[in-house]
Amino acid sequence: MRGGGRTRVSKVLGRAGLGLLPLLLVAAVTVTASGAPTPRVQSPALTSSAKAGAKAATGSTAPRGTTTTTSPTTTTTPPAASKGSGRPATNVPTTTPPSTPAVAPTTTTTTAPPAPTGVIGVSGSHLELDGRPYTFVGVNAYEIGTEFGVNPGCGGQESDAQLNELFSSLPPNSLVRFWAFQDAIATNVQTDQLDWGPLDRVFAAAAAHGQRLIVTLTDQGGVCDGNHWQDPSWYEGGFQDVFNSPSNSDGSGHTPLSYWNYLQDAVNRYKNSPALGMWEPISEAEASSCAGNYYPGTCWGHTTCPDEAVAAAALRHFFDVVGAEIHALDPSHLVENGLLGGGQCGTESGDYASVSASPGVDVLSYHDYYSGTPMGGDQWNGIAVRIAQAAAVGKPIIAGEMGLAAGAVPGCMTLGARSTEIQAKIQAQMASGARGVLIWDWVPAPSGPCTTDTFPGDPLMAAVTAGPPSA
Repeated sequence: MRGGGRTRVSKVLGRAGLGLLPLLLVAAVTVTASGAPTPRVQSPALTSSAKAGAKAATGSTAPRGTTTTTSPTTTTTPPAASKGSGRPATNVPTTTPPSTPAVAPTTTTTTAPPAPTGVIGVSGSHLELDGRPYTFVGVNAYEIGTEFGVNPGCGGQESDAQLNELFSSLPPNSLVRFWAFQDAIATNVQTDQLDWGPLDRVFAAAAAHGQRLIVTLTDQGGVCDGNHWQDPSWYEGGFQDVFNSPSNSDGSGHTPLSYWNYLQDAVNRYKNSPALGMWEPISEAEASSCAGNYYPGTCWGHTTCPDEAVAAAALRHFFDVVGAEIHALDPSHLVENGLLGGGQCGTESGDYASVSASPGVDVLSYHDYYSGTPMGGDQWNGIAVRIAQAAAVGKPIIAGEMGLAAGAVPGCMTLGARSTEIQAKIQAQMASGARGVLIWDWVPAPSGPCTTDTFPGDPLMAAVTAGPPSA
């Protein structure tokens, strides 16, 4: 889902615009016993214009279970690990990205030692926890790192009591996906320097209740994180640059580090936390271009994809280099790619598989806001296609976001109907091979009369707390 602004926003299909909303998220997870060129067509229900609303928002081999790794089509030299201190990046990638995407990657399967106790691992296309197949149904709660007066904030602020309410309401080993962006969450609004206090609070609350987090480090549009649209040049190496000017469209003044150095600092700080579940380098990556008066605030729905092959190559380069760096700094935890999955620039049709085959990626993602069908999308970019592509590259796949607007107003789906429809989605998608689902988006109370929010007392939360369907 698109991030947006310093206030809360609700994603409502068929409607664009911001809406104030309080957000927190919750994830109920259980361990269960498991197991020719196409037209360039974007899946309508998941294009940028159709996704309504914006969010106010060296080492050692990683013990990630049995993993499938892919040889890139070009040779890259992952940059050396940095201890992260706010210095300009000096250990950055020196290679250029491939000019064409990998079309038919050659894969080899290697078996690594089991993941450490309590750490989520992979075995082929399955997730594992402590040697057993692991599936989950959880929630997003992007704004829980907001702490006004300390950081600029993205979305509403939840109190300590509300954080505890969120995490204590879940069974052990749940997953919660949230924003850990440098700008809005990790930078002190008074000093414009890193301040880990708000993120420490989230990790401590999750750990105290035996929960785990999917930590998202930035988003495609730079919303709540520097206001910089991530175009092909950014994925080709611009992520090592600092965008920190409050006087132009390339920064908010709250990003003292490059993405590259911030990533290193964040990974080094939290890699040993018992609350860490997975790393997500970026939410909803697409290597498109946004030009003219639309940049940067209204790029969604006003982008172009001048060259799909170049875009796919840029995304593959990003995940190769950034994923390798995360793995080098933190050999134990998985990297999940956060892709929207609807045929966005650089991931159309088979390019989704080529990008996802990166050895820097352990877990694949798609986002589902399709109404009226358990398996939305078309024959090129639909959910069934993405699940099949994940199986082909031998990696697990999850629904990183799943949401529908509901509420008690005319023309809006009822809460009960939404719960029924999303339960059907969960059943169908996990039966087809998805390993987890994260509902969009938990808040203490709904932000409006027709919203994608879920909240205490919402019938949809019963589906979350029930966990994944039985195998």
